[in-house]
Amino acid sequence: MDKNYHTPLYWLLSLLLCGCASSAKYNESEINTPTNWQSIEFDSERYTDWVLKSRESDWLNYFKENETLQSLIKSALLGNQDIAIAASRVALAQAELKSINANRLPFVNGSLNNNRQKINSFGPTSINNAITYENYVGSLGLRWEIDLWGSLRNQTKANLAILESNEATLQFAKMSIASQIVKTWLSIMHTSGQLQLLEKHLELQSFYLKSTEERYIKGLIFTEALLTEKSKTEKLKESFNQLNLEKDKLKRSLSVLTGNYPLSESLIYSPLPEIISPIPAGIPSEILNHRPDIRAMERQLASSNERLVSIRKEVFPKLSLTGNSGYASTELSSLLKNQNAVWSVATSMAQPLINFGSIKAKIKASEANHEENRAQYKKVILNAFKEVENALSNESYYLDLKKSSNLILCQNHRIADITKSKYINGNAEFLDFLNAQIRLLKSKQENLKIQHDHLQNRINLHLALGYSFNERPQLIVSVL
Repeated sequence: MDKNYHTPLYWLLSLLLCGCASSAKYNESEINTPTNWQSIEFDSERYTDWVLKSRESDWLNYFKENETLQSLIKSALLGNQDIAIAASRVALAQAELKSINANRLPFVNGSLNNNRQKINSFGPTSINNAITYENYVGSLGLRWEIDLWGSLRNQTKANLAILESNEATLQFAKMSIASQIVKTWLSIMHTSGQLQLLEKHLELQSFYLKSTEERYIKGLIFTEALLTEKSKTEKLKESFNQLNLEKDKLKRSLSVLTGNYPLSESLIYSPLPEIISPIPAGIPSEILNHRPDIRAMERQLASSNERLVSIRKEVFPKLSLTGNSGYASTELSSLLKNQNAVWSVATSMAQPLINFGSIKAKIKASEANHEENRAQYKKVILNAFKEVENALSNESYYLDLKKSSNLILCQNHRIADITKSKYINGNAEFLDFLNAQIRLLKSKQENLKIQHDHLQNRINLHLALGYSFNERPQLIVSVL
């Protein structure tokens, strides 16, 4: 077989550019941000120490060592619908990237055709015996649009950036869901603790009401005093019922977060952990570069930039190469013989001339989309800084609040102990003893609420800095 017939096709195949497009770059500084947080002073040594030890801090160990909570987080990562939606978008972006990347490669088609034709005349002249023609053609055809200006490469980079954005969005969805699980769990445990304290409060109030009724019967107090205590008892019962309803709602929310039907399942009560380790004065703001939602928006911005570049190149001429190599014969048995080999090579160049402003309109639309993504990127960055600054600012507030609350709790403990001792020794009234116990319970309720709110704030800060409760973050290594 004479291989010279196939030289043009082989030459076309040798021009194939197989290089993969790299990820889109976008290094433009969108917003001026401070190096350090305004709510705390920077101390590099304390920050490094915090990075190394924070994952083993007291309050984080509570979540890490709680098997039920960890099981709920794992269930949520597998069954939560928001995560399923984000994962589907990743799969869609992967398929679209593969599809758009194929446009940079030559298309090769194989064909086998048969044509049978009968002729009874040539023009106006008839022939005695009809002539039958039969033709067989087997060929490989190639068509390739040469990416002279890199427009197709820009499109590939744009789709790759979208894939990276969707992957970051999926990661952020997992982090957010894990944090929501933790926060909902804390709220359930907090409500359970408040119910226990309120139950004791109701018990003491019932004793107080009973004593008040006895004093009323003896004519020692007026009617309004009795009615006041009855009203207090009813309000406590109402609060108790409301807390139970709130607890059931939280449990249903927890079930939905894990991807299950909203059921109010029973959970074993676990007291809230104490926050012992303080936040150090020195967490660099550059840590936010690792937040998945910021990276997702940055990748969206990079993608729109590549699409804009690609559309602007549509005004340039396009070059296409086509090639065909195969065999043609009137007999199938001799189709693959050398003398029946055929080939063709063609080039074409097309230049947009009149398109009635279509390309300019597409460029303007792409520019508008790019500006929207730039604004969204700035918005995400500012929101991230706001979340961290708020959490850091709240931290000092809760520390002062806890200090005051703990002092009041200690004082009420002491008052309750003194009053109890006096009552046992006959130096205090029963109602004085009950009042001291009730004040102590109220202090415990307030202290528990502050403890819960402080934990919620720590979780907000944990997530705002780009940490997750469901997996070991790589952020620590990159910051150090």
